Amino acid sequence: MNDDLLKSAWQGMVGEPKSDATIKNMMQERAHPLLRRIRIQLIIEIAAFTVFLIVYYDFFDGDRKPLYANVILVMGLLFVITHNLIGYIVNRRSVTGNTIKQSLARHVARIKNFAIVSVSTRVLAAACLLLFFTSTVTLTENKRWILAVIILIFIIQIALLLRIWIKRIDALKGTVNDFNE
Repeated sequence: MNDDLLKSAWQGMVGEPKSDATIKNMMQERAHPLLRRIRIQLIIEIAAFTVFLIVYYDFFDGDRKPLYANVILVMGLLFVITHNLIGYIVNRRSVTGNTIKQSLARHVARIKNFAIVSVSTRVLAAACLLLFFTSTVTLTENKRWILAVIILIFIIQIALLLRIWIKRIDALKGTVNDFNE
């Protein structure tokens, strides 16, 4: 699709006139529906991880676990919280480029990198949790089976997360490819 054709089609469109207040409201970060959902998810996850970090030492016998297990757990969860904040900032930034195609291509590249870090972060968090909770456990045959089921559940969750990211990226790539036609 030719950029000039797209520009002329855009300029020829007739739309409902919007007031300055409506346009200003649409451009505000608080009013953006996707960013609002991301912000709500971010607040819930940060609150949950923070509460967990506050109570884990007493509730889950952190004082009886080795120091390395405590440090790894705290660092892993802080990494997840940091990743969530960075994810919000990445999604909040506007897409830039000389053309729509170039802007979308940059956005796809940014989302790909973020997806890799997102999946890696979840794997790291799961590993930190498993290490913390199994650091003082003597593994018997039954406990090994339980651990195997827990690891299988984590693998399924990671596979589902990976599938979600692949679908998102493929949809964005499809949009970019539409501009090539």
